[in-house]
Amino acid sequence: MTLASRLRMLTCILVLCLSGFLSVCDASEIREHHFKTSDGVTLSYLEAGSGTQTIVFIPGWIMPAAIFKKQLLALSERYRVIALDPRSQGNSELTALQHNPERRTKDMDEFLNAAQVKDFILAGWSLGVLESLDYVARFHPPQLKGLILIDNSIGEGQPPSGRGSNFQQTMNDPKKREPYLRKFSQDLFRSPPAPELLQTVTDSALRVPPSIAIQLMNQPYPRTYWRETVEAQQIPVMYAVTPRLTDQAQALKAKRPPELATVLIFDKAGHALFVDQSEKFNKAVLDFSRHAFSR
Repeated sequence: MTLASRLRMLTCILVLCLSGFLSVCDASEIREHHFKTSDGVTLSYLEAGSGTQTIVFIPGWIMPAAIFKKQLLALSERYRVIALDPRSQGNSELTALQHNPERRTKDMDEFLNAAQVKDFILAGWSLGVLESLDYVARFHPPQLKGLILIDNSIGEGQPPSGRGSNFQQTMNDPKKREPYLRKFSQDLFRSPPAPELLQTVTDSALRVPPSIAIQLMNQPYPRTYWRETVEAQQIPVMYAVTPRLTDQAQALKAKRPPELATVLIFDKAGHALFVDQSEKFNKAVLDFSRHAFSR
């Protein structure tokens, strides 16, 4: 083989290797997008993967979409995965406009339309559980194939303990608010997360003005609203919780047919259980999604 032939062969091999490398990179790349809501607020969302089947993540109280980075990277090998920064959270615009449930659920509907979502599974964490259920109750999305509810009450049994009577006072006191939110951010995790993730989470928490943080915590619904909304769904529901919500998980499982209820208890994780035990959580989501999208 001549030197020129060898060089051509090596060039072809290099091109094929680079093409394969780039396709792998493209599959796991996290992309940021923006859109404007009907009241003029610019919202941000993260996206990874592609396809017509989408897993949608909604974060918790004053949290950013970036907390789902492990899910965006892992689940995008099989599905399109997107995560919203709700208004005034993460990289979305900080706004003095409304943050009531009607506006927040409308934001979710406009987000799904802007992202051109077709068949989807909706995954809410913490406050995102309540906002996801509220969205479903208000909009009845026909392309919703499943619900993933992560570590918040769904109105079963006894209510979990709240923030305490001093919460509002703490939020309104600059000397108390920052230490409280820094500790809150750390306490989301049982094991210390990557420093950059902790910084991102803490920055999002500190960025939200006290008045908005307080408003988001005060949901104007009775607990029965969440229970009745879940009971009305004729789609698979996955309930992933820490041990404090075991009673509610058992109640959900007892009420629904086995094919419509997946219950997981994460006993070695903090509130951000999808970070602490990401491999267990991601596998469960993949198994659940295959079932939900195939019905």
